[in-house]
Amino acid sequence: MFHNFKHFLFRIPNVLLIVLFVMALLLVACNGEDGSPLPTVAATLAIQVADNESTAVPAPATDTPEPSATPTKAGTDTPGPSPTASNTPTVTPTNTAVPTATPTSLPQQDPVLTITAPEELREGIPTPSTAVPTAVPTFEVPDSTTNILLLGSDTSLGSDDTRTDTMIIVSINEDGPTASMISLPRDLFVYIPGKIMNRLNTALSLGGVDLLKQTILYNFGIPIHYYARVDFEGFKTAVDAIGGVDIAVSCRLQDWRLISPELDPQEEDNWAQFALEPGQYHMDGDTALWFARSRLSTNDFDRGRRQQQLLRAILNEGVDLGLLSQFPVLWDAYKENVETDMDIGRLLQLASLAPAIRQNGVQHLYLVRGIIPWETPGGAQVQLPVWEGENNLEETFSRLFRVPALNRANRRPITVEIVNASGNPDMALLAADNLAWYGFAPVISDEVPSTEPLTQMFYYRPNFKDSFDWMISWIFDMYRSEIQLTDDDSFEYEYKVILGEDYDPCLNQLYQPQEFLDQ
Repeated sequence: MFHNFKHFLFRIPNVLLIVLFVMALLLVACNGEDGSPLPTVAATLAIQVADNESTAVPAPATDTPEPSATPTKAGTDTPGPSPTASNTPTVTPTNTAVPTATPTSLPQQDPVLTITAPEELREGIPTPSTAVPTAVPTFEVPDSTTNILLLGSDTSLGSDDTRTDTMIIVSINEDGPTASMISLPRDLFVYIPGKIMNRLNTALSLGGVDLLKQTILYNFGIPIHYYARVDFEGFKTAVDAIGGVDIAVSCRLQDWRLISPELDPQEEDNWAQFALEPGQYHMDGDTALWFARSRLSTNDFDRGRRQQQLLRAILNEGVDLGLLSQFPVLWDAYKENVETDMDIGRLLQLASLAPAIRQNGVQHLYLVRGIIPWETPGGAQVQLPVWEGENNLEETFSRLFRVPALNRANRRPITVEIVNASGNPDMALLAADNLAWYGFAPVISDEVPSTEPLTQMFYYRPNFKDSFDWMISWIFDMYRSEIQLTDDDSFEYEYKVILGEDYDPCLNQLYQPQEFLDQ
């Protein structure tokens, strides 16, 4: 069926389980009362197109609620119907009362680096240079900011064999309030303070969460205030408990998958190729786990986006089910599935910021630039972080504490009407999802035009000032000069995009506009 089956089993990466159930409960109100998805803007991104064959059929397209950065139906004054979960939630708390008094949170500690200089490495330990890198400067984090490290593991919580390839930093600033996320690739080759040079994900097994926090502070200057970790079973339980999640799959994805989740993964005949073509899907816990873990036809950066998609999706379903009002009961029921050092007071305090964060937008960051490939003397392929110089990591990490370009606290949303002339009904939903991910406010038109061969874009304002034309043209893989300026203030939306047969929702990752780095 495939070569080297045993090697394949050990090659499967740990899922980036940022869809931590605790965070779904925590931040469920980030989507607002109408259940609209999080408006987002990304500074960097890397998604790779897969080119293998499909074995799956997209779920039927559905209307989605209005407004902000949510794909919506044009020409209506009321929100469209919310997606309906195909599975009945498996957990229904009996007590939905919200406590009248919010527990007081413990004071937030100020993390400090306890190892300020590298120690001598053991003989034979590979290093990319003659010296171990010194600690980078610690970022000056505002007192109102909380940094949370989200971890996912393929081992049970409390296991002696603790491993994680799932690392995302979520930074929440109460003053905005704003929120940013950054994914940390597992193959970053860094100095583990007091230990050795190794992959970032080995710090947890070498010294637990405290050592992982110190490693992040030493190599990236980010103080971590709290962490939360969940394992595979906890993740699948959370997704199934809310009846599954709706996911827009923009890029074709194919990988090996167990034919049925209860089968023995050690038996080769229990595996088969599974693929998703671009389209809208409703995923149960097992499918969502496969979606987050897959790496055969893709890379770490693409997985980072998919895993952040899952977080957004589980929050959407959580809003529909009213999980925020049930937080105390659900926390009691599921806290054994989550390992965290956050107290209940801090959880509720952060949750109270969620509606305003939803209005202002969440920023998604990825380490695309500022890392270079390197092969260790043992032949392992890793990524070396580059802290200084052009397109460096320092610039990317600093964005965690900066207001994103399309933040709603600073400006009105940029609206985009989508007319689907591609001949594929799913393309409008995928285009809208891509736009919403970057902070635009897409509206799907009811118009059903004849199929057009080429995608066209119009801008209905006197000039392109503050239009983010560089970003929207990149999203649609067009030149800025191809946007047709139409001076018509009476048009309801700022942009109009007519999708043609040439539209590819899988973003072009071979280049990025310099403006992404300048924001």
